[in-house]
Amino acid sequence: MVTTKELASILAGGDSYIRTKNNIVKGLAITTTDNPEAPEIIVVGNGPRIIKSAKLFLEQKEYVPVYVKQATNKWKFMGNYRAERYLNDSETIERYRRHRKAEDIDGILFLNSDDKDEVIIQPRTAIDVEKKKRVELSAINTTISYYESKGYKVIDRQKDNCGYDLLAEKGKSTLKLEVKGTASEVQRFFLSRNERAKSTDPLWRLIIVTSALSKPYLEVFTTEQMESKFNFSELCWECTIP
Repeated sequence: MVTTKELASILAGGDSYIRTKNNIVKGLAITTTDNPEAPEIIVVGNGPRIIKSAKLFLEQKEYVPVYVKQATNKWKFMGNYRAERYLNDSETIERYRRHRKAEDIDGILFLNSDDKDEVIIQPRTAIDVEKKKRVELSAINTTISYYESKGYKVIDRQKDNCGYDLLAEKGKSTLKLEVKGTASEVQRFFLSRNERAKSTDPLWRLIIVTSALSKPYLEVFTTEQMESKFNFSELCWECTIP
């Protein structure tokens, strides 16, 4: 965690969320109020200065550090990201603008992380594969029903590769939901290094659905609650030549 003053030193100062120096993007400092799906999705306003910076970032094709505001004078490093594409068609703007007015938006900037390390647990049999799919579907449907019953609009983000499964919105309130399901009554799940890194986002929530194939039971955890309740065991190590 860094302070606003420290962040200014790291990212070359300025007050824009796309920080530039000498016509080079040095990094991003994002608040989730206007960009609830950051860092992967950035809603770019229609000001000429921010449009220029967004397109400069896209042309630069380099990874830069991205920080997200956690609280007053507290910024969390989320990883290194680069701009992959910038779309400004009406359909894309409508899909991602969230609470902001369409006429105030020039386009949507999509970012990708340089952290591609994902641990995939392979089921042992075809039966396990089918069961795993049914557990995941039950967990997702249970979570959607739970949040819809509380007045949220729930958007499926599983295929968007944005670091969480569902986006839940109610007015200006936004939550990013990482859903884990198990057929057991015992809470146990796998979390990749990338998923754990995403959990530092203040909008992130862990949803665990136990007994998913019989009597689904849902529980919600903030990052702090997750870290406090569960033990984390290393599943594998990456080995490289020093």
